[in-house]
Amino acid sequence: MASGLCHEPFQMTEHLKAILAAAIRRGNEPQPMLRAENQTRAYFELFAHLPLRERQARSFAYALVNEPVRVFPAERVHGMFYQGPDPQYAHPDWGEHCVGHAAARRQAEEVPEFAPFIQCPGDDARHAFIISDGGLPGHVAWNYDLILSLGVEGLMARHREALSRATDPEARAYYEAVLICLDAVLEWNARHVAELRRLLADSVEPDERARLEESIRVMERVPAKPARTFHEAIQSFFFQWQCVMYEAPYGGNGPGRLDYFLWPYLERDTLSCQEAAALVAELFIKIDERAHLSDGHVNTIVVGGVKPDGTDGVNPLSTMMLDVFEALQISHPAVYTRIGDTSPPAYVDRCVEYMLNGNNRAQILVDEPIIRAMMREARMQFEDAAMYMCGGCMEISPHGMNSDLLFAFYYNLPKTLELLITGGECLITAHPRIPMACSLRDFDTFDGFYEAFGREVRRVLHAKFRCLDIWSEEMARCRPTFLLSSMTADCLERGRGQQDGGARYADYGGSPLGIQNAADSLFAIKTAVFDDAFCSADELIDALRRNFHGYEALHRRLLAVPKYGVGDSGADGMMDRVLTTVCSTFDAYTNRHGGRCKPVVLTFVWAPVLGRDLGASPDGRRAGQPIAHGLTPQSAAMRNGLTAAINSYTSISNDLVSGGASTMWDMDPEWIDSGLLRAILRAFARQGGQIFQGNTTSVEELRKAMDAPEAYPNLMVRVGGFSARFVNLDRCLQEEIVARRRHTG
Repeated sequence: MASGLCHEPFQMTEHLKAILAAAIRRGNEPQPMLRAENQTRAYFELFAHLPLRERQARSFAYALVNEPVRVFPAERVHGMFYQGPDPQYAHPDWGEHCVGHAAARRQAEEVPEFAPFIQCPGDDARHAFIISDGGLPGHVAWNYDLILSLGVEGLMARHREALSRATDPEARAYYEAVLICLDAVLEWNARHVAELRRLLADSVEPDERARLEESIRVMERVPAKPARTFHEAIQSFFFQWQCVMYEAPYGGNGPGRLDYFLWPYLERDTLSCQEAAALVAELFIKIDERAHLSDGHVNTIVVGGVKPDGTDGVNPLSTMMLDVFEALQISHPAVYTRIGDTSPPAYVDRCVEYMLNGNNRAQILVDEPIIRAMMREARMQFEDAAMYMCGGCMEISPHGMNSDLLFAFYYNLPKTLELLITGGECLITAHPRIPMACSLRDFDTFDGFYEAFGREVRRVLHAKFRCLDIWSEEMARCRPTFLLSSMTADCLERGRGQQDGGARYADYGGSPLGIQNAADSLFAIKTAVFDDAFCSADELIDALRRNFHGYEALHRRLLAVPKYGVGDSGADGMMDRVLTTVCSTFDAYTNRHGGRCKPVVLTFVWAPVLGRDLGASPDGRRAGQPIAHGLTPQSAAMRNGLTAAINSYTSISNDLVSGGASTMWDMDPEWIDSGLLRAILRAFARQGGQIFQGNTTSVEELRKAMDAPEAYPNLMVRVGGFSARFVNLDRCLQEEIVARRRHTG
């Protein structure tokens, strides 16, 4: 294929439409997986006598090769597992062999001070979390290019060589386990070839026979051997990706920089644009089928961006993937774009059009500020940072280099402030929530109160980080992820799995939410109680308890206090102060492998959920109202327009947010156009903005969809880092999206 941009519009043929319709039907009624039953039997019966690592590897391999083979003659990309649970959580027999069971027991014993942050006194489970419990795995990519370039056999040869030199018993056990699992991938592939041959023997239709013969030729070579053609590369990628997702079926695990890794195979192929695009379409349809019912699963591809040598990485496959995804009304894989100083103007224009016409599925990431944040304190070299991708919604990490506790928790930051104001009383339940040594009444100066707030933030987060060390230890013991680790940087050299110290970067990540809500409330306290003194601490606390009923005049004055997002230096400065406090708390912790904890600032579905757990707040927000998105100013605060709001966002220390600083900018479709959006994006990028997303669907259309959902089955909306079918969302999420500010200037 010529290396120039492909200008042919992508055509959805009748054959592709039929493949898509069949995949959606299957995805809506996915076949159950046998992994939980088979792996449990293998672990506790067939291989219970073996050493731990061999027992784990053989049990997984047994489950993998005994899954049903699902091959469809109309298709050219094969291998299908549907989204299923980790067997440890699906079967009661696992006990101390289960990460969740073992980690929860140790957490309660070793970090008892964490319990008040996740347990609510009494029976009101709605308000159980100040910070989420557990350790959510996932949200990484792996170096599947090793399979593309070496084949499974070549990757196995590297591990055999390492095994021959290893003297450390743990490293030897790790290498042997990897080899068992990679061999199972080959065995499962052989079962697919056998099934394709059976179908060919029964087939009489010429086109179907040609597809089956082509698929047999491809799968007899890959993933065992290096890919040579674009079709081989796509099949090799998809087959290994399904196998790793079978091992690690967690949200956010995704293809990452797929255009970067697949382009060399297309560049030297003789396929036409339409032939190549049809293969891409089949690949995307297969990825969607696996998790079709779970829009929030978010298997993300990030196209464009710089290469490790600093040159631009945009290629014809980058825009082809946008064209194909735009034509398919599906939510997987998410396809996001990277732009930067090196991006070709035509590609940037295409990103703008995708934002406007991509059915609210676009997200744009800006290279320079993101790479700068990743390289802060010289912890990461440019070559690694340049390979960043989104692990799901927008959890930033270098492709194939990070262990998979990258997005492990979320934290309701304004709840900590609420409890400090009241001295530990929850304003929703009107009952004591956690012990507090003081309240707002006990402070003579704002700085003293703010220092107490910082101490409470550190108390919550550092307890959580200590818990994550426990979860990481138990993941290394109980959930070794041999396939994922075999394609994670430095695991081969270190002879350890990705949660056992093998990964190049063992950084944890979590999402502090409502930073701007807390900042606006703190600025209101500073103004109302300390600087202008138009109310006392007692008056403010009573007003919050009453949700401002009977305090209407005070409510109006608090609403009038400047907010982050209007361009007020005092309000923006408070936002920067709170962000710095939160990020420095993350920075101050070194985890068990010498890694850091990274703030990953996104809101996902939690804007209304966490808002319901909050009482009225000093900024004038009423009880139960949603929190704001990412680092975007609150909707009510953006009264001076989009430019002022973006200026406020880019004035704060986004370089401290090494896991991604997301923003949400919903725009009125009657106002926004390509020229205007291009100018907005140019200013956003030039001023240091990291991640840009938003909806361009009218509020009127959304309300119609709420009233007549059957008429809007494919209306997608940007929720918070991911896109979903609007009519499938909970009512509270629909209402939150409808209520967001639609920018008109």
